[in-house]
Amino acid sequence: MTIEKPLVTFPRRSIGFYAFTGQSVITFKERLVKETIVEALEEIREQNPSDRILLVADNYGSHHANLIQQRADELDIEFVFIPPYSPTLNAIEPLWKDLKREISPEIFADRNHFSAFLTETFLRLSHRLSFASDWIKTFLPDVQRLR
Repeated sequence: MTIEKPLVTFPRRSIGFYAFTGQSVITFKERLVKETIVEALEEIREQNPSDRILLVADNYGSHHANLIQQRADELDIEFVFIPPYSPTLNAIEPLWKDLKREISPEIFADRNHFSAFLTETFLRLSHRLSFASDWIKTFLPDVQRLR
């Protein structure tokens, strides 16, 4: 017996912020361009109004745009760029992996259902520091307690 699972795609991109302390954020954009990344930074700051924000990011071209760097400075968000081709240095990668695993068996009626499921799952998973445990041991060895 074969069960068919319809393949439906939704042309949206997600931007995730995995907070060790504070509030994790996931936001959806039609395109990932400098203006939408600035909007995401503003959402991250809005959800974390008083915390220091150190954002570990890959070297996606838009991350280096002057507009993004200027707005990050205004929002007191500091970027730390990982070397090219080294996703294991980004603590959010294991979270994305588990999120994809949880999405895989699901069938979504529409974009809103998909976005709601992604948001709920991302925020639930982001409460687990286990994704970042090796990263913390390597890069923040003196931190005793983060939450």
